[in-house]
Amino acid sequence: MQGFQVGSACTLAEAPQGRILFGSWSGEDVVIVRIAEYCWEINCHGGTIAVHRICRDLAAAGLRSDIQGSATNESFPEKIERVTNEALLKCRTRKAAGLVLAQQDGRLLKFAEDLQSESDDRSRSARRHQQRWQSVAQHLTKPWRVAIVGEPNVGKSSLINTIAGLQRSIVSATPGTTRDLVEVDIVVRGWMFQLIDTAGVRTGSDSLPEQLGIVQSLALLGDCDMICLVVDASSERFESALMDRLKKVEVPICVVRNKCDIPSEPGNTGVPLFASSVDSVSSIKCIVDVSAKTGVGISELLTWIAETAVPEEPRTEIALPFVELFGVA
Repeated sequence: MQGFQVGSACTLAEAPQGRILFGSWSGEDVVIVRIAEYCWEINCHGGTIAVHRICRDLAAAGLRSDIQGSATNESFPEKIERVTNEALLKCRTRKAAGLVLAQQDGRLLKFAEDLQSESDDRSRSARRHQQRWQSVAQHLTKPWRVAIVGEPNVGKSSLINTIAGLQRSIVSATPGTTRDLVEVDIVVRGWMFQLIDTAGVRTGSDSLPEQLGIVQSLALLGDCDMICLVVDASSERFESALMDRLKKVEVPICVVRNKCDIPSEPGNTGVPLFASSVDSVSSIKCIVDVSAKTGVGISELLTWIAETAVPEEPRTEIALPFVELFGVA
Protein backbone atom coordinates (compact mmCIF):
# COMPACT_ATOMS: atom_id res chain seq x y z
CA MET A 1 0.00 0.00 0.00
CA GLN A 2 1.58 3.26 -1.16
CA GLY A 3 2.90 5.44 1.68
CA PHE A 4 3.02 2.70 4.30
CA GLN A 5 6.39 1.45 5.46
CA VAL A 6 6.07 -1.72 7.49
CA GLY A 7 8.38 -2.30 10.41
CA SER A 8 8.72 -6.04 9.73
CA ALA A 9 9.50 -8.40 6.86
CA CYS A 10 5.80 -9.15 6.31
CA THR A 11 4.05 -7.01 3.68
CA LEU A 12 0.39 -5.97 3.75
CA ALA A 13 -0.41 -8.36 0.92
CA GLU A 14 1.21 -11.27 2.78
CA ALA A 15 -0.26 -10.46 6.20
CA PRO A 16 -2.64 -13.15 7.48
CA GLN A 17 -5.97 -12.16 8.96
CA GLY A 18 -5.56 -10.78 12.47
CA ARG A 19 -1.83 -10.00 12.04
CA ILE A 20 -0.88 -6.66 13.64
CA LEU A 21 1.64 -4.63 11.63
CA PHE A 22 3.54 -1.66 13.05
CA GLY A 23 5.02 0.95 10.77
CA SER A 24 4.86 4.51 9.52
CA TRP A 25 2.79 6.38 6.97
CA SER A 26 4.28 9.58 5.62
CA GLY A 27 6.14 9.98 8.87
CA GLU A 28 3.19 9.12 11.12
CA ASP A 29 3.31 6.05 13.36
CA VAL A 30 0.46 3.68 12.47
CA VAL A 31 -0.85 0.22 13.30
CA ILE A 32 -2.59 -1.78 10.55
CA VAL A 33 -4.57 -4.98 11.07
CA ARG A 34 -5.96 -7.18 8.33
CA ILE A 35 -9.53 -7.99 9.45
CA ALA A 36 -10.78 -9.62 6.22
CA GLU A 37 -9.37 -10.68 2.86
CA TYR A 38 -9.88 -7.24 1.34
CA CYS A 39 -10.28 -5.21 4.50
CA TRP A 40 -7.70 -3.53 6.74
CA GLU A 41 -8.11 -1.42 9.84
CA ILE A 42 -5.73 1.54 10.14
CA ASN A 43 -5.03 3.14 13.51
CA CYS A 44 -3.14 6.43 13.58
CA HIS A 45 -2.88 9.56 15.69
CA GLY A 46 -6.26 11.17 16.38
CA GLY A 47 -5.44 14.53 14.81
CA THR A 48 -7.29 15.40 11.60
CA ILE A 49 -4.10 16.16 9.66
CA ALA A 50 -2.77 12.60 9.94
CA VAL A 51 -6.15 11.11 9.04
CA HIS A 52 -6.59 13.39 6.02
CA ARG A 53 -3.08 12.61 4.79
CA ILE A 54 -3.71 8.85 4.90
CA CYS A 55 -7.12 9.24 3.21
CA ARG A 56 -5.51 11.40 0.50
CA ASP A 57 -2.85 8.76 -0.17
CA LEU A 58 -5.48 6.03 -0.35
CA ALA A 59 -7.58 8.06 -2.79
CA ALA A 60 -4.49 8.69 -4.94
CA ALA A 61 -3.92 4.93 -5.03
CA GLY A 62 -7.42 4.45 -6.48
CA LEU A 63 -9.35 3.46 -3.36
CA ARG A 64 -12.83 4.94 -2.90
CA SER A 65 -14.44 6.13 0.31
CA ASP A 66 -16.95 3.77 1.94
CA ILE A 67 -18.99 5.94 4.32
CA GLN A 68 -19.39 4.46 7.84
CA GLY A 69 -17.94 1.14 6.68
CA SER A 70 -21.12 0.31 4.80
CA ALA A 71 -19.26 -2.06 2.47
CA THR A 72 -21.81 -1.40 -0.26
CA ASN A 73 -20.20 -3.52 -2.94
CA GLU A 74 -18.83 -6.34 -0.82
CA SER A 75 -19.56 -9.90 -1.88
CA PHE A 76 -21.60 -12.16 0.39
CA PRO A 77 -18.53 -14.19 1.45
CA GLU A 78 -16.83 -10.89 2.34
CA LYS A 79 -19.91 -9.83 4.29
CA ILE A 80 -19.87 -13.12 6.21
CA GLU A 81 -16.23 -12.56 7.07
CA ARG A 82 -16.87 -8.98 8.18
CA VAL A 83 -19.96 -9.81 10.27
CA THR A 84 -18.29 -12.73 12.04
CA ASN A 85 -15.16 -10.68 12.72
CA GLU A 86 -17.27 -7.88 14.20
CA ALA A 87 -19.18 -10.44 16.27
CA LEU A 88 -15.95 -11.96 17.55
CA LEU A 89 -14.87 -8.60 18.94
CA LYS A 90 -18.10 -8.40 20.95
CA CYS A 91 -17.99 -11.91 22.42
CA ARG A 92 -17.52 -11.98 26.19
CA THR A 93 -17.26 -15.70 26.88
CA ARG A 94 -15.01 -18.45 25.56
CA LYS A 95 -18.02 -20.48 24.42
CA ALA A 96 -19.46 -17.61 22.37
CA ALA A 97 -16.09 -16.82 20.78
CA GLY A 98 -15.57 -20.47 19.85
CA LEU A 99 -18.97 -20.69 18.18
CA VAL A 100 -18.39 -17.47 16.22
CA LEU A 101 -14.95 -18.60 15.05
CA ALA A 102 -16.43 -21.88 13.86
CA GLN A 103 -18.78 -19.98 11.53
CA GLN A 104 -15.87 -18.88 9.33
CA ASP A 105 -15.33 -22.30 7.74
CA GLY A 106 -17.90 -21.85 4.94
CA ARG A 107 -20.99 -23.23 6.71
CA LEU A 108 -22.82 -19.87 6.57
CA LEU A 109 -22.35 -19.71 2.80
CA LYS A 110 -23.76 -23.24 2.53
CA PHE A 111 -26.67 -22.22 4.77
CA ALA A 112 -27.38 -19.20 2.53
CA GLU A 113 -27.49 -21.50 -0.51
CA ASP A 114 -29.95 -23.79 1.28
CA LEU A 115 -32.11 -20.83 2.30
CA GLN A 116 -32.36 -19.62 -1.31
CA SER A 117 -32.61 -23.06 -2.86
CA GLU A 118 -35.27 -23.75 -5.48
CA SER A 119 -35.94 -27.00 -3.65
CA ASP A 120 -38.86 -26.41 -1.28
CA ASP A 121 -37.70 -29.12 1.12
CA ARG A 122 -34.20 -27.68 1.30
CA SER A 123 -35.34 -24.08 1.81
CA ARG A 124 -38.00 -25.07 4.38
CA SER A 125 -35.41 -27.03 6.32
CA ALA A 126 -33.08 -24.01 6.30
CA ARG A 127 -35.90 -21.73 7.46
CA ARG A 128 -36.72 -24.07 10.34
CA HIS A 129 -33.03 -24.11 11.26
CA GLN A 130 -33.00 -20.31 11.24
CA GLN A 131 -36.02 -20.10 13.54
CA ARG A 132 -34.52 -22.69 15.86
CA TRP A 133 -31.10 -21.08 16.32
CA GLN A 134 -31.64 -17.38 15.63
CA SER A 135 -31.98 -16.43 19.30
CA VAL A 136 -28.73 -18.18 20.18
CA ALA A 137 -26.95 -16.46 17.29
CA GLN A 138 -28.21 -13.05 18.45
CA HIS A 139 -27.04 -13.65 22.01
CA LEU A 140 -23.52 -14.68 21.11
CA THR A 141 -22.69 -10.97 21.27
CA LYS A 142 -25.23 -9.64 23.76
CA PRO A 143 -26.58 -11.02 27.04
CA TRP A 144 -30.07 -12.30 27.68
CA ARG A 145 -31.87 -9.71 29.81
CA VAL A 146 -33.46 -11.07 32.99
CA ALA A 147 -35.78 -8.68 34.85
CA ILE A 148 -35.91 -9.19 38.63
CA VAL A 149 -39.27 -7.77 39.71
CA GLY A 150 -41.50 -7.85 42.76
CA GLU A 151 -42.82 -5.83 45.66
CA PRO A 152 -40.52 -3.80 47.93
CA ASN A 153 -38.55 -5.73 50.56
CA VAL A 154 -38.99 -9.20 49.07
CA GLY A 155 -35.21 -9.54 48.63
CA LYS A 156 -34.66 -8.69 44.95
CA SER A 157 -31.41 -6.81 45.57
CA SER A 158 -30.14 -9.43 48.03
CA LEU A 159 -30.89 -12.14 45.47
CA ILE A 160 -28.87 -10.39 42.77
CA ASN A 161 -25.98 -9.76 45.15
CA THR A 162 -25.94 -13.44 46.14
CA ILE A 163 -25.94 -14.60 42.52
CA ALA A 164 -23.29 -12.10 41.44
CA GLY A 165 -21.11 -12.77 44.46
CA LEU A 166 -20.64 -9.10 45.22
CA GLN A 167 -22.72 -6.18 46.42
CA ARG A 168 -23.97 -4.33 43.36
CA SER A 169 -27.50 -3.52 44.53
CA ILE A 170 -28.29 -1.55 47.69
CA VAL A 171 -29.98 -3.63 50.37
CA SER A 172 -32.20 -1.84 52.89
CA ALA A 173 -35.33 -2.49 54.92
CA THR A 174 -36.71 0.86 53.75
CA PRO A 175 -39.28 0.43 50.95
CA GLY A 176 -38.34 2.16 47.71
CA THR A 177 -34.55 1.99 48.19
CA THR A 178 -33.97 0.75 44.63
CA ARG A 179 -35.21 3.50 42.31
CA ASP A 180 -33.00 3.13 39.24
CA LEU A 181 -32.42 -0.01 37.22
CA VAL A 182 -29.23 -1.78 38.31
CA GLU A 183 -27.68 -4.15 35.75
CA VAL A 184 -25.35 -7.00 36.70
CA ASP A 185 -23.76 -9.30 34.11
CA ILE A 186 -23.20 -12.96 34.97
CA VAL A 187 -22.10 -16.08 33.07
CA VAL A 188 -24.11 -19.30 33.35
CA ARG A 189 -22.96 -22.40 31.43
CA GLY A 190 -20.84 -20.19 29.19
CA TRP A 191 -23.69 -17.82 28.25
CA MET A 192 -23.95 -14.15 29.21
CA PHE A 193 -26.96 -12.93 31.17
CA GLN A 194 -27.80 -9.47 32.45
CA LEU A 195 -29.75 -9.40 35.70
CA ILE A 196 -31.72 -6.18 36.09
CA ASP A 197 -32.68 -5.12 39.60
CA THR A 198 -35.83 -3.00 39.58
CA ALA A 199 -37.75 -0.77 41.93
CA GLY A 200 -40.26 -2.59 44.10
CA VAL A 201 -43.78 -2.31 42.69
CA ARG A 202 -46.46 -1.14 45.07
CA THR A 203 -49.49 1.15 45.03
CA GLY A 204 -49.97 4.20 47.20
CA SER A 205 -46.41 5.59 47.17
CA ASP A 206 -46.20 9.36 47.71
CA SER A 207 -42.55 9.58 46.65
CA LEU A 208 -42.08 10.89 43.10
CA PRO A 209 -38.64 9.21 42.64
CA GLU A 210 -40.14 5.91 43.80
CA GLN A 211 -43.11 6.34 41.47
CA LEU A 212 -40.73 6.94 38.55
CA GLY A 213 -38.79 3.82 39.54
CA ILE A 214 -42.00 1.79 39.51
CA VAL A 215 -42.83 3.11 36.03
CA GLN A 216 -39.37 1.97 34.88
CA SER A 217 -39.93 -1.45 36.41
CA LEU A 218 -43.25 -1.96 34.64
CA ALA A 219 -41.85 -0.72 31.32
CA LEU A 220 -39.03 -3.27 31.56
CA LEU A 221 -41.56 -6.12 31.50
CA GLY A 222 -41.90 -5.58 27.76
CA ASP A 223 -38.17 -5.25 27.11
CA CYS A 224 -36.55 -8.36 28.55
CA ASP A 225 -36.03 -12.00 27.62
CA MET A 226 -37.36 -13.51 30.83
CA ILE A 227 -38.69 -12.43 34.23
CA CYS A 228 -38.00 -13.56 37.77
CA LEU A 229 -40.95 -12.58 39.97
CA VAL A 230 -39.59 -12.47 43.52
CA VAL A 231 -42.06 -12.95 46.39
CA ASP A 232 -41.61 -13.28 50.14
CA ALA A 233 -42.20 -16.97 50.90
CA SER A 234 -42.78 -16.21 54.57
CA SER A 235 -45.85 -14.08 53.87
CA GLU A 236 -47.00 -14.88 50.29
CA ARG A 237 -48.35 -11.34 49.99
CA PHE A 238 -48.34 -9.97 46.46
CA GLU A 239 -49.19 -6.82 44.55
CA SER A 240 -52.27 -7.53 42.45
CA ALA A 241 -51.47 -4.67 40.04
CA LEU A 242 -48.14 -6.31 39.21
CA MET A 243 -49.77 -9.70 38.67
CA ASP A 244 -52.28 -8.07 36.33
CA ARG A 245 -49.42 -6.61 34.27
CA LEU A 246 -47.66 -9.97 34.15
CA LYS A 247 -50.74 -11.52 32.55
CA LYS A 248 -49.99 -9.43 29.45
CA VAL A 249 -46.34 -10.35 28.96
CA GLU A 250 -45.25 -13.14 26.62
CA VAL A 251 -41.76 -13.87 27.94
CA PRO A 252 -41.30 -16.81 30.35
CA ILE A 253 -41.64 -16.07 34.07
CA CYS A 254 -40.20 -17.88 37.08
CA VAL A 255 -41.74 -17.25 40.50
CA VAL A 256 -38.87 -17.02 42.99
CA ARG A 257 -40.10 -17.69 46.55
CA ASN A 258 -37.33 -15.93 48.46
CA LYS A 259 -36.72 -16.13 52.23
CA CYS A 260 -37.67 -19.81 52.27
CA ASP A 261 -35.40 -20.14 55.33
CA ILE A 262 -37.81 -17.97 57.37
CA PRO A 263 -40.87 -19.67 58.95
CA SER A 264 -44.21 -18.54 57.58
CA GLU A 265 -46.05 -15.85 59.46
CA PRO A 266 -48.60 -17.18 62.00
CA GLY A 267 -52.10 -17.24 60.59
CA ASN A 268 -50.87 -16.65 57.03
CA THR A 269 -53.92 -16.81 54.76
CA GLY A 270 -52.22 -15.54 51.62
CA VAL A 271 -51.09 -18.90 50.23
CA PRO A 272 -54.34 -20.00 48.53
CA LEU A 273 -54.92 -16.52 47.09
CA PHE A 274 -51.35 -16.32 45.80
CA ALA A 275 -51.55 -19.80 44.27
CA SER A 276 -54.74 -18.84 42.48
CA SER A 277 -53.11 -15.67 41.15
CA VAL A 278 -50.10 -17.62 39.87
CA ASP A 279 -52.38 -20.03 38.03
CA SER A 280 -53.97 -17.08 36.21
CA VAL A 281 -50.65 -15.98 34.63
CA SER A 282 -50.00 -18.28 31.68
CA SER A 283 -46.38 -17.14 31.20
CA ILE A 284 -45.34 -18.49 34.61
CA LYS A 285 -43.34 -21.63 33.81
CA CYS A 286 -41.56 -22.40 37.06
CA ILE A 287 -41.64 -21.85 40.83
CA VAL A 288 -38.37 -22.05 42.77
CA ASP A 289 -37.82 -21.77 46.53
CA VAL A 290 -34.63 -19.87 47.34
CA SER A 291 -32.88 -18.11 50.18
CA ALA A 292 -30.73 -15.15 49.20
CA LYS A 293 -29.27 -15.37 52.71
CA THR A 294 -28.14 -19.01 52.69
CA GLY A 295 -27.87 -19.64 48.94
CA VAL A 296 -30.42 -22.47 48.97
CA GLY A 297 -32.14 -22.85 45.60
CA ILE A 298 -29.82 -20.48 43.71
CA SER A 299 -28.40 -23.25 41.51
CA GLU A 300 -31.94 -24.38 40.59
CA LEU A 301 -32.84 -20.81 39.64
CA LEU A 302 -29.74 -20.44 37.47
CA THR A 303 -30.51 -23.77 35.81
CA TRP A 304 -33.98 -22.48 34.87
CA ILE A 305 -32.50 -19.24 33.49
CA ALA A 306 -29.91 -21.07 31.36
CA GLU A 307 -32.27 -23.75 30.04
CA THR A 308 -34.97 -21.20 29.25
CA ALA A 309 -32.51 -19.19 27.17
CA VAL A 310 -30.85 -22.21 25.53
CA PRO A 311 -33.13 -25.27 25.68
CA GLU A 312 -30.68 -27.12 23.44
CA GLU A 313 -26.94 -26.50 23.34
CA PRO A 314 -25.74 -25.83 19.76
CA ARG A 315 -23.33 -28.37 18.33
CA THR A 316 -20.03 -26.91 17.19
CA GLU A 317 -20.63 -27.94 13.58
CA ILE A 318 -23.97 -26.16 13.00
CA ALA A 319 -24.49 -22.83 11.23
CA LEU A 320 -25.73 -20.02 13.45
CA PRO A 321 -27.79 -17.56 11.34
CA PHE A 322 -26.78 -14.02 12.26
CA VAL A 323 -29.58 -11.48 11.82
CA GLU A 324 -27.11 -9.12 10.10
CA LEU A 325 -26.72 -11.73 7.35
CA PHE A 326 -30.12 -13.37 7.02
CA GLY A 327 -32.62 -11.02 8.67
CA VAL A 328 -35.27 -12.07 11.16
CA ALA A 329 -36.94 -15.43 10.60
